[in-house]
Amino acid sequence: MALAACSGGGDEEASPTAISTRPAPASTATAIAKPSNADSSSGTGTLEVRVTDAPDPSITAVYVTTANIEVSVAELGWLSVIDEEITFELLALEGVEAVLGTAELPVGNYTQVRLSVTEVQIEKDGELVTAEVPSGKIRLVGNFELVADERTFISLDFEVDKSLVDRRRQGFLFKPVIKLAVGEPGEKGPATVALTGGPEPATVPAATRVSPPARPTTPSVPPTATATSIPPTPTPAPPTETPDAVGAFFLDILEPVDGEAVVTTATFEVAGRTSIDALVSVNDTFVDVAVDGTFRATVTLEEGPNIIEVVASTAEGDESSIVLVIIYETGA
Repeated sequence: MALAACSGGGDEEASPTAISTRPAPASTATAIAKPSNADSSSGTGTLEVRVTDAPDPSITAVYVTTANIEVSVAELGWLSVIDEEITFELLALEGVEAVLGTAELPVGNYTQVRLSVTEVQIEKDGELVTAEVPSGKIRLVGNFELVADERTFISLDFEVDKSLVDRRRQGFLFKPVIKLAVGEPGEKGPATVALTGGPEPATVPAATRVSPPARPTTPSVPPTATATSIPPTPTPAPPTETPDAVGAFFLDILEPVDGEAVVTTATFEVAGRTSIDALVSVNDTFVDVAVDGTFRATVTLEEGPNIIEVVASTAEGDESSIVLVIIYETGA
């Protein structure tokens, strides 16, 4: 499994969950052909996980710590590839790849990758700050095959400029945008570099965690206030054109409006629209997409703020995620 990084591109805000199949280079085309007598139903193959990326020039380093990486195969469920904390510096991987780890796993057709991000630290203007990670579990959907006695690599390509959200005084939000590139069994892939570890505590100031802002309260208007003391009602913006579900890839949230809500019930129905060919998950639970691109999912809430992540992706590599905040007040 390898890690990579890139500067991204495109207009859509995005996050983890799509797969693209990397074609074999011409020079290695003969090396990746499967032997005619290969046993594809038994034995083990080697899975190599790689990682490979540049945002704001004032950001000189992005340190990502993962705690666990798993892959899913039919009948066996989730299998662990890496089960330890690993910290890597993303900006050192722009245009190159580094190996996160390898594992001997049963042969078969694998369909998903799941990784846990426990901490993200950003070096900006010489200071090291800790970004808020709304959802620590990231799921990538796609297909790759392990063949007996062959090595298959998958590369987690982080798009740093899309993954980092600078909220100014509120600090950074890290919503990972990752593309999953897959090699054919036996393909060697590009050369890799050594993995860069975490920051040096002796030379960089200690990290500070940015706390999420408190929910603002609406000030009440005193009974004696005059009409002139009340701010004028803003003119509503003209309606935007509704995206075509069979056109360009998109992800819109219909409920909650503006991505936030305060409720007094223990459940909430999230609703949205996306492209009809998209795969949608709400907090890692997949939901059905209707023929018009709409989807709905009921989430169970805990008292206080609840972070809900909606992720949409397509097999072509399009991907987008939106983080919702739903506050459950019991009234007790």
